[in-house]
Amino acid sequence: MIVDCHTHWGSVWTKQDGDDPRKWLAVMDKHGVNKAFMFGLDNLHRLDLCRADNDRLARLAKNGGGRLIPFGSAWPQQGPVGVEEVRRCIEDLGMPALKFHPWIQGFSTADGTFGEICGLAGDLGAPILLHDGTPCYSMPEQIAGLARRFPKTRFVLGHSGLLWSWRSALEAARHPNVWLCLCGPHMRAIETICRRADPDRLLWGSDFGFGFADSVRYRLAVFMQADIPPALREQVLGVNPFRLLDLA
Repeated sequence: MIVDCHTHWGSVWTKQDGDDPRKWLAVMDKHGVNKAFMFGLDNLHRLDLCRADNDRLARLAKNGGGRLIPFGSAWPQQGPVGVEEVRRCIEDLGMPALKFHPWIQGFSTADGTFGEICGLAGDLGAPILLHDGTPCYSMPEQIAGLARRFPKTRFVLGHSGLLWSWRSALEAARHPNVWLCLCGPHMRAIETICRRADPDRLLWGSDFGFGFADSVRYRLAVFMQADIPPALREQVLGVNPFRLLDLA
């Protein structure tokens, strides 16, 4: 079992295929990926398209034969409207988790409305995956601060610090409600994280879907060639994703 825990439905796919994910899933099929956490693109780049993109993700999941797990998003800049959109994604659209990109969306993790969203997500049992590894709003240390403030909420560092901040991501993962998605660090960093972090809170992802380029091949090859015990490799790829979403 392989679950890609970091993918997007980019606008190029909408233009080509509408709400039909078959060609998108064909890329996953080439690499033996069974399921994928799917995030949006429009909902992270355009406040005015956020609600429509959340609806699109829900439709894609229905059309994906049970293989796509949609993550909703919202914009804290909208205040109560943003908080309500989070509730709608979880309660009405049936999305099990949320994705935020503070760097692109342009809000601080210290934003008061985002704090409300984090608290609500914890109450509703919905993990929050965040882009991390780029200043000034998306550093692992800032997400660690959220983990301290909202201990009921599970936070996923979507890139484990990327190439430059993976040590900070490893430090952030000392918090029991912080998970790491191995989508961006180099091979040596992945090996170190797998040795030192809690093995029950590690995920893998490709960041596929912004365009048509096949990033699954590269990201999966890096992970598979890293010096990681086979049992841990299987756990990261096929067990932990379900544990994160309380589906195990």
